[in-house]
Amino acid sequence: MQALILPDHLKSRLKIPHGTLYAGCGREAIESLKTQLGAEKSAIVIAVGDITTCNLIKSGVLPDICIVDHLTCRTAVSGEVVKCIHDPGHGYVEVAVENPAGTITLGLVACIRNAVHAAQSEEKGRTLIFVHGEEDLAVMPAVVLAPLSSIVIYGQPSSGCVLINVTREKKKEIRELLKEMKQTEPTELPEESKYTGDGIRRLLK
Repeated sequence: MQALILPDHLKSRLKIPHGTLYAGCGREAIESLKTQLGAEKSAIVIAVGDITTCNLIKSGVLPDICIVDHLTCRTAVSGEVVKCIHDPGHGYVEVAVENPAGTITLGLVACIRNAVHAAQSEEKGRTLIFVHGEEDLAVMPAVVLAPLSSIVIYGQPSSGCVLINVTREKKKEIRELLKEMKQTEPTELPEESKYTGDGIRRLLK
């Protein structure tokens, strides 16, 4: 499986919020950041994490792209959260991808890229990406692949939610972090055959 692997020396740096932290528990933090969402003309909104996604939906915000793994702090989320996320009424096209903990796989990157294209199409399609494994590092490719002026929102454990405004400077910052991650060798796995010619580094340029 072609992937980028998180090295130990980056773990502490990634625990630091890479955007504006909105402190609070659950929907309290979401209600705080909704003011920012209303003030910004966002290209697209991407939510990473089950609790963040569920709280946004319950607060009346339907992200263009949601990336979830049905875990929070490596513990299964409640059935209520799963039901909220997968409600057919939200109009999401659901896709699934493998992404082991501590990695960013080629499949995940390709799914995010395709979801961004769908969100920017005339149909403005919404995509729900379900990750078998962990979605913790999905914020990084989401920032790199999202169009400028987009917003990426993710949960900060025991603190609240983080809102990232996607700018050229922020994309550069995340790309520099990605360069420090080790890349595994490409494989010929059947699930990766559809991405032939699209190396993970190439997709994240």
